[in-house]
Amino acid sequence: MKGLAILFEENHTVTILEDVEKEQLEEVVDEETEAVLWHDEEIDWDYGY
Repeated sequence: MKGLAILFEENHTVTILEDVEKEQLEEVVDEETEAVLWHDEEIDWDYGY
């Protein structure tokens, strides 16, 4: 299942990954990641959410 992931890091950076498989997040998330927001539907950025 593909979706959007937003990673919140300890150093206050935010990383947005679009069209990523949920299983791939394990490869990206590390000890520095404080929180992960997963959204399994496509985001309409022009609409505002």
